[in-house]
Amino acid sequence: MTVIADVAGPAGAGSPGAPVQLSEHLWQVAGAGITHPWDAAAYLVLDGDPILVDCGSPLGSAALEAHLERIGVAPGDITAVVGTHGHFDHVGGGAILATAGVPILLHPDDRAAVAAGDPVRTCAGPLYGQAFPPVATSALADGDRITAGRVTLEVLHTPGHTPGSTCVVATVDKQRVLLAADTLFGGFSAAIGSDAAAWEVSLERLAGLDLDALSFGHGVSRLLDDPAGRIAEARLRFATYFDPWFKPPRHTFRY
Repeated sequence: MTVIADVAGPAGAGSPGAPVQLSEHLWQVAGAGITHPWDAAAYLVLDGDPILVDCGSPLGSAALEAHLERIGVAPGDITAVVGTHGHFDHVGGGAILATAGVPILLHPDDRAAVAAGDPVRTCAGPLYGQAFPPVATSALADGDRITAGRVTLEVLHTPGHTPGSTCVVATVDKQRVLLAADTLFGGFSAAIGSDAAAWEVSLERLAGLDLDALSFGHGVSRLLDDPAGRIAEARLRFATYFDPWFKPPRHTFRY
């Protein structure tokens, strides 16, 4: 794992840190401690045309751009942003990238909220006290496969946290890596369209995958081992998603 140090960030951005190289062709380029403290994890696939999986919030966009440029990628070089769902901390910075001509891909069940800048459905207002910059997106479907050089990204529709929540399985550097976003350990609220029954089915689907490693939306900046065990833990603790103060368990696994 490689960290590029001394990447300057914008004033007031919560002391952004540095991008983390998770494997040869996979970087984490946004998240708490990397861009803005409110940002979810965003990943850069860099083998051939660069692709982002999520892009963080507008508050971390300047730090994200600085990280990309330090790695050698200009914002306009990005082929697409594969959005895991339509929340402020995951794709709120999409409107900024869209001005550079970057397509933002999102499952249809979350697209309307993002296009309208819906403050509740995007969590921008209730959680962050921010406006969500509206952005037009292109449709992302279950089973879509996106290639970047030798890397393949497989899209899985995993509703529950939001109606349009997706996970991405990246086949990268001889590993199958689940980028689970908030399908693992995300929050539940009927106001944002969370659905308990759908979420349980999504977790069951993830449990059936053949994986080598995973990462999820908040709290980690490395690839985690024992993906089957971590998914099993999430399924056992499913009811805790209804607790707004719930934090990912740390007594079972070392994060």
